[in-house]
Amino acid sequence: MSASPARPRKDQIRNRKALIAAGKEVFAERGIDAPMDLVARRANLSNASLYRHFPRREDLIAEVLLTNLGRAEVALAEGLAHEDGWAGFVHYLGWLFAEQIDNPAYLGALRAIPAGRSAEVDRLRDKLLTELEDLIARAKDQGALRRDRWLEDVFLYLSLNEQLAHAHTDPHSASRRLLELALSSLRLGDDGTSTQDVPEPPSVLALRRTVGHEVAGLPLAETAEE
Repeated sequence: MSASPARPRKDQIRNRKALIAAGKEVFAERGIDAPMDLVARRANLSNASLYRHFPRREDLIAEVLLTNLGRAEVALAEGLAHEDGWAGFVHYLGWLFAEQIDNPAYLGALRAIPAGRSAEVDRLRDKLLTELEDLIARAKDQGALRRDRWLEDVFLYLSLNEQLAHAHTDPHSASRRLLELALSSLRLGDDGTSTQDVPEPPSVLALRRTVGHEVAGLPLAETAEE
């Protein structure tokens, strides 16, 4: 019988957690291209220790991303727990907007670990996208979210919100206002418009092939021939 693999020592586990926490902080402050030695210093560890745990930058980004997606999973579960689909959607979108400002590397990490690089990242990414689509569908079925709005529209607002973390002197206020505008454009008005299903316009289909997939780190679809 082969010997069982050695279990990580407590100090190894502690160091790994410290590096992941430091990576989250440094990437949020300096972007995912920040020097790796800054991560080691923030964790009070040597570069050698960093590279023993994470031989490649991508390995650390993937671990940080998993913690990000784990928090998103909890926030989306809270949204889905609402019987009112619109209330659940507002809860989750509000969390996402705030997360992007507090953790500017969130979407950058998603793009840095595209589909096919990490089975666990892919599992969580697909789960979150499916559940968000379910939440959107529920809000539409309950008559609160316009039927001529789609997941790609949410991606577009997220892409705009991402820019505020870097290009505004008061990103939190700017993000809250953008969220208000986004929700206003997504919610069904009192005039009863957009109560019927409508086909997706070419502009939405174009986003699905480009921005929508890029924001989520999904493979870009091939552009259909004219």
